[in-house]
Formats: sequence, structure tokens, C-alpha cells
Amino acid sequence: MTQAINPLPYQVLRRHLRPLSIKLRINDGLVLASRTLWLALTVGALVAAAGWITPIPHLVWWSLTPLVIWLVVMIGFVLLKPLPPRRAAQRIDLLLNLRERLSTAIELHETGADTPLAPYQQADASALVRQLHPRQIRFTIPRRPLLWALLPALAMLALLTLPNPMDRILAERAAVAEMIDEVNQQLAALEEELANRQDLTPEQREELQQILRQLQEELARNPGDRQEALADIAQAEMRLRQQLDPQTDLRQAALEQLARRLEQLSNDQTTPRPTLDQLRQQLESLADSLNQMSAAEREALAQELAQQAAQLAAADPATAQALQDAAQALERGDTQAAAQALQQASQQVANAQNAAADQRAVQQALANTQVARQQIAQAGQQGQNQQAQQGEGQQAQAGQNQQGQGQNQQGQGQGQPGQGQQGQPGQGGGSTADNLGQQQSNVPGNVDPNRPASQQGQGSNGDLVYQPFRPSGQTGDPDFIPGQQGSGGSSEIRPGQGQQSGMNNPSVVPYEQIFPEYQRTATEALERGSVPIYLQDLVREYFSRLEP
Repeated sequence: MTQAINPLPYQVLRRHLRPLSIKLRINDGLVLASRTLWLALTVGALVAAAGWITPIPHLVWWSLTPLVIWLVVMIGFVLLKPLPPRRAAQRIDLLLNLRERLSTAIELHETGADTPLAPYQQADASALVRQLHPRQIRFTIPRRPLLWALLPALAMLALLTLPNPMDRILAERAAVAEMIDEVNQQLAALEEELANRQDLTPEQREELQQILRQLQEELARNPGDRQEALADIAQAEMRLRQQLDPQTDLRQAALEQLARRLEQLSNDQTTPRPTLDQLRQQLESLADSLNQMSAAEREALAQELAQQAAQLAAADPATAQALQDAAQALERGDTQAAAQALQQASQQVANAQNAAADQRAVQQALANTQVARQQIAQAGQQGQNQQAQQGEGQQAQAGQNQQGQGQNQQGQGQGQPGQGQQGQPGQGGGSTADNLGQQQSNVPGNVDPNRPASQQGQGSNGDLVYQPFRPSGQTGDPDFIPGQQGSGGSSEIRPGQGQQSGMNNPSVVPYEQIFPEYQRTATEALERGSVPIYLQDLVREYFSRLEP
């Protein structure tokens, strides 16, 4: 009969062989990691280099991603790569010079060999494996591949630590994205405000809400692209401008003028600027009071209505026709037809009032989109503009200093005696007109002597939109006296024969007289909403500085 192999020694062998096998798998993982580390670092360096060519958000994390993937693969290799017991025993026999004692025992068990020496060989292997310890197996990591990995590691470190020019673009995109979120909140608030307004027609309210809603959806999909956001806003502005009627403001102004005239006729000027609602009430009141008027009053009213209809014909033909019909009816003595015509004019004013409300809503939406466009255009550029202005201011200051030095040298040269310069003592009040060209030639093209140094060199962008009011109204050299040069360098002054333009001109209106009318017109334009919101403060400041 055949002898059965005792399984107990084999189980002992497998149990003590397992930690040795784990040590081998870890060593295999370290060897593979040392040989492939350069590949992960090279990929990370290429990603970091790409971040210098194109803006990549979170560049550090994207550069470290290949290393993370490489590390996960190495750990998976150690944990999941199979290492059969026979193969592990063969490698341990080779590393520890055990003359294949462990591998032979495993092979005899796996093949089911029936030999008299098999039980003894199993017992010998199990006794041997108990004396082994994992620390007897040393790690063998190749160093040359690690040295090769230093080059991409240093390159990636330099690319990630040195100042990257793409960081500015990323900062701008982040600022634009933040501003887009803020603009979306403003547009949502505007949409809600338009939804709660009762003076708008349903069609106009729906159209404005659709435009604003579509703009919000397009901006919400924008990751921070300034040009794309500006293009979307420009498209919305174009659609809003298509909703504007250029005749609405003219029509409203003409109707307000009609309201003023009717208040003057009724001697009831309660407000400096009557509204269209008050005009509608005035027309209805006239229609109700026609029967109480005398013939002379109706005749005067007919003439006034005909005159106002002629003035209103270009701006509001429908209302003008109604007023003309009322005037003709009054001339015929038909008060009932005149009252109906005035009621029709009142209805036309109500329509104009609704159109004006729609127009103001469109202008408000357009002003908000313009403000949003300006905010997005300036997002992330405030710091750069300040740096550029500081640099331009320093250059302008240097140019002004050079100008002053050149003028000082020129003044010293002109002050020397014996050179025949005009204006010397004993020659009378000579003219300096011959020297004006020389003085102006020393002024650089980008320097204005009448502007402060902080604004020099800024070109048209730094110019003031308005100039403060100066009572004197003079610029240049205040010591220069125009006249006719006589013999010997003297100047002959003839009063009343100055060559300055605008002197003794009877057609010129005094400034103090015309200013209130222009200021009142600007105030009415601000109240109607004809001026964009972001320009209203500038207009108010302009007229406050111009006020005598």
C-alpha cells in the first residue's frame, strides 16, 4: 500500500512562507517604482510646462496627478500581483542559498509524489522555514534609474515655483468669473423688479424678462472668459436697443410742454414739471368744463389748442390730430364733439404714458447691462491700471523736470546783456511773441504745462471730461499784453482794437443767463432716465462745477 503524505508539515511551511512572500512582493514593487519614477515625473513636468503656455487652473494638482496615478499603480502592483508559493520558495532558496529545500518540498506536495523520502523532506523544510525571518531578505533597489528621475523632478519643481506669466490670466479669469456671478445676481434682481412693476404692458414685461433670462443663462455657463461674456452682453444690448423708440422721448417732452402750457392757461402751476398723468387729468378737466366756458373763452381755447396741435404734430401726430379736432369743434360751437376729441387726446396721452413707462424699463435694463459690461471689462484689471498709471506718472514727472531744466537754461541765456533781446530795461514794454515758439518747442508732445504732473503722459484716457469754471476765462501767460510794436522796441496799445475772438460781440448770450436753461434740460433728462445710470453722477457733477 502507498503511504499518505502528512499534510501537517506542508501547512507549517505555507504559514511561515507567507511573510517572506510579502517581503518579496514589496521588494518587487520598489524595484518597479524606482525604474518607472522618471516616467511619472516626466509627465508631471510636461503638464507643468504646458501651464506656462496655456492657462491651466490648479496647475500644481494637475502636475502631481501623474505621480498620484503612478503611486496607486505601484500599490496595486504590490497588493494584487500574484506570487505562487512555489515561485516564492524558489526565490527564497536562491536569495538565502538554501539549495532548493523549500521549493522541493512544495513541489513534492503539489505533484503528490509517493516516495519514502517525501515525509522526511517535508519535515526538514518545515523545520527550516521556522528559522527564517523576513529581515533576512534585503531590499534591492536600483539607484541609476533614481538618478535619472532627478532631472524631471528638478524641472517640475522649477516650473511650479518660479513666477508663471499665466497666473495673471488665471487671476483675471477668476475675477471675471466672480464678477459674472455678481452680475447675474444684479440681473436677477432687475428681472424681479420688472416683474413687480404694474405700469408695464404684459408684452414688454415678457420681452424684457426673456432677454434678461437668456443673458443670465449664457453668463452662468461662462467659466470666466471675458470676451465671451462681453459678446453675450453686447448681444443682449443689441436686442434691448431694438426695443427703444427714438420718438418716445421727443413725444414725452412735447407732451410735457403741452402740460406746462395748459397749466399756464389755468393759472395752476403746482409743479415745476408736470407729468403725463397730470396732462391727462387736465385734458379730461377741460372736456368736462367746456359747457361752463363763455364763448370768448372757448374761442381762446380753440386758438390755443390749434397752436399746440401744430407744435405737437411732428412728435405725436395722434394727439395733435385730436387737439386739432377739438379746436375745430370749438370754432363750430360743437362742445360735445370738442369734449370727445379732448377725451380722445387724453387717451392718446395715456398710451404715451404707457409707452414712456415701457421705454424707461428698456432704458433701465439697457443701463444695467452697460454697467455689467463695464464691470466685467474692468474685472481683474484695477491693479494693472494702477501700475500703468504710476509708470506713466513717473515718466511724465521726469519729462516735466527735463522741461523745467531746459527752460531755466534758456532763461539764463536770454538774460545775458548785449544780445539784443526784447523786453530789456530801457526798451519799453517789448512783446514776447517772438519767444513763444521757442518756449513751446521745448515742451514734449505728451506734456501739457497746464495739467498736473499726475495726469501727464496719459493721453486722451486721462483727460477730464469737463473743465471747471474759471471766471477770468484766460489761459497762458497772464503777463503778455497784446499790442503793436513800434520803432525802438516799444509797444503801442490801442484800446478797443484787440484781435481776440468774441470781444464786443452783441450776439453772445451771457453765461449766467443761459446756464439755468441747460441745467433744467439736463435735470429733466436725468429724471426721465434718458441718461445711463453710470453717467448720471458725472452729469450732475459737470453742471455743479459749471454753476456760476
